[in-house]
Amino acid sequence: MIDRRTVRSSGLKALLGSMLAVGALVLSACGGGSSSSETGGIDLDATLRTTYAGVQTLDPAKNTGSTAMMSNTWPVYDRLLQISEDGEYLPMLATEWTFSPDGKTLTLKLRKGVTFSDGTPFDAETVKVNVERYKKEPMSADASAIIDNVEVVDNHTVKLHLTEASQQVLTAISSAAPGIMISPKALASVDLGTNAVGTGAWVVESFRPGQQVTYKRRTDEGGIWDPDTGKVARIEIESRTTDAAYAAVRSGQIDIALSNGNLAPLQPQIDSGQLIVRALKSATTTAAVYMNQTVKPFDDVRVRQAVNYAIDREAIVKALVPTTSARVQPMASSVNGFDESLEKMYPHDPAKAKQLLAEAGHADGLEAGTFYVANYAAFPDAAQVVQANLAEVGIKIDLELYDIRQLVTQYSKSKKPGSFHFLSFPGIEPGADLAFFLDNPLTLPGGVPDKTAQLIERIDDPTVSAEERASRAAEVIRYATEQAYFAPLWQGVPGWVQSNKVHGVEEGKAFLGVLGGQDLRHVWISK
Repeated sequence: MIDRRTVRSSGLKALLGSMLAVGALVLSACGGGSSSSETGGIDLDATLRTTYAGVQTLDPAKNTGSTAMMSNTWPVYDRLLQISEDGEYLPMLATEWTFSPDGKTLTLKLRKGVTFSDGTPFDAETVKVNVERYKKEPMSADASAIIDNVEVVDNHTVKLHLTEASQQVLTAISSAAPGIMISPKALASVDLGTNAVGTGAWVVESFRPGQQVTYKRRTDEGGIWDPDTGKVARIEIESRTTDAAYAAVRSGQIDIALSNGNLAPLQPQIDSGQLIVRALKSATTTAAVYMNQTVKPFDDVRVRQAVNYAIDREAIVKALVPTTSARVQPMASSVNGFDESLEKMYPHDPAKAKQLLAEAGHADGLEAGTFYVANYAAFPDAAQVVQANLAEVGIKIDLELYDIRQLVTQYSKSKKPGSFHFLSFPGIEPGADLAFFLDNPLTLPGGVPDKTAQLIERIDDPTVSAEERASRAAEVIRYATEQAYFAPLWQGVPGWVQSNKVHGVEEGKAFLGVLGGQDLRHVWISK
């Protein structure tokens, strides 16, 4: 276990062995559960019961967490666009979108015949008032800043005039803010934070901030514009610890539970087909080891490369997060510009790591200081395995647990040599993603060379083809991987464990998947 302050690497090889033994069980879990009991018809009176981290408000303009907001409000709120699990933009309230030749205006054709649950029609004026509000509210202003103003062309056409040519606006309108559309009538209500009014197939029944939100199906005639939604009568989304969620899904108290990667407690139910594992391998969420270039010995690229060669990623993934994919490059596979060939750059090779350390003047090993470790999910256990991997080649590090919500900021302020936490992706646009974690002192204190920063700026250009943007992104990604700015570990999230009575998720309609969340609007429950 990791001490609340620091621990040394002694005895961790034994820990790695025990984790690999657990990994064998987990792998069999993922392979099991493919069969289920005979499917009955749709139970239109059913209640879908699931879990997710709670939110304090249902107002997307007052919440900083886009994925958490969407994961708690998908029953009621639709967005202008949505993102598929494999990273493609799909229609939602906007059915068509085109950029002007200079890339500074995005024209949206809006869906017709859509009404909010309070009877207000969805139209172009709705988009204008929502975006203008997002731009004014402090917590949503940054996410909406790329939009300069909204021009209403006609009832079902708007033009988003941008501050600069940018593909990033598509990600923005696929996210909570400025993508979620709220009834203009409800925007003036004092209870917007507790009584969300959207165009979705359900309406709020009750809300306990940070704990639970419950929805019931809309009953207004013609109110559900998407015939594939609204197939359960009620939805309960409750915040639970992993242990509590596992106990609840095992006993049948809930239908879907978030997985932390260790499925051993649910193995009997998975083997019997009672529970089904739903992985989200394409989620952009990527775990990584950060190395501070401004702190010795990580100012030397050879040391950073040695760290990458020393880590046994495949073993870590098999043992701790088998529903994810081992990752070498600092880019998710669902983002345009991902280069599969880069995944071969740093195989597990302790001898190569030792050679690089010797070339850097550390033939007898080195003390590399204390790394922060996010106190979340598999990070504490993974950090101990990495600690053992590094000790094997002569790099000794200590580990200190830290709150994941404050870790990035604290890491940059403290001058720690390294940290274990997520590579944060603002969306699926490679230009925005690379700027966020390469040209950002919070995630890369040493910064990137000016030339690389200029290359990043060229990526986010809607006037060129997707292939050209991918080519420009790949150039930067290759450079960052060669320079070993980070040591990525895995991509994806452990996903979900669901009852075999739950359907519609396995069909690939989990449109928050690329961000790590889950949109269950197409789910139905069999009788």
